[in-house]
Amino acid sequence: MSHEKYKSTVGFTDLLFNILVGFAFLFIVAFLLIKPESKEKDFDRRAEFIIVLEWDAGAKDDIDLYVEDPLEGLASFRNPRVNFSHLDKDDLGAKNDTTVLPNGVVKTIPINREVMTIRGYIPGEWVVNAHYYSDYGVERSVNGAGEMEIGNPKTPNQALTVKVELHRVNPYDILGIWEKKFYYRGQEETFVRFTIDEDGVLIGPFEFEKIKFVSPSGHTNNDNQGVIPYGAETERYFTNMNIEEATRFEP
Repeated sequence: MSHEKYKSTVGFTDLLFNILVGFAFLFIVAFLLIKPESKEKDFDRRAEFIIVLEWDAGAKDDIDLYVEDPLEGLASFRNPRVNFSHLDKDDLGAKNDTTVLPNGVVKTIPINREVMTIRGYIPGEWVVNAHYYSDYGVERSVNGAGEMEIGNPKTPNQALTVKVELHRVNPYDILGIWEKKFYYRGQEETFVRFTIDEDGVLIGPFEFEKIKFVSPSGHTNNDNQGVIPYGAETERYFTNMNIEEATRFEP
């Protein structure tokens, strides 16, 4: 008489269960040990130097970045592309920090920042200034000469903190960070003056002697100076300097 039906399969079931648990554990361990491929950098910004201007987040005030190259080309919101200098955005303070998304949601980015990208080497002195263009939202009166009155300067507690950073891209390094207080519309400050050679190497120490680009009327005298017109002469000029960006200029 057969007794097969009385035999227990509990041991075999336990063995299968333990094997499955073991495989699951090994799979989890292997998954945790998998490392994503490391990236050297997120994107390739074709630049040699980057100058960043920042001021108080959320402030209505408009601060403008001015960068003069050794050819006396002056890049700013008035001329955002001058020689190798390119201004990414003219930040107007809180005035252009808000946008309406397609779903109707109003989104605000309170950061106040302007970025100037320098895409090639021009040997000589570079000058970095910031100018207090406007304090939007402050009511002002017009005097008898038809000029807008400056009004009272900000108190020390109200003053804007304006910061300029100088970054070298290849190899990456933060060359300097400078801060100044801005008290009134029309104030202009020189943050740094630096000199580079044909290979982009800094020559000598940083200088800080003041120079002004913006007149009391709000205009500049050399917005177009130093701008080399595109053409054969331009190509020869930059080719002689061994700068790859020479052919990237647009007519």
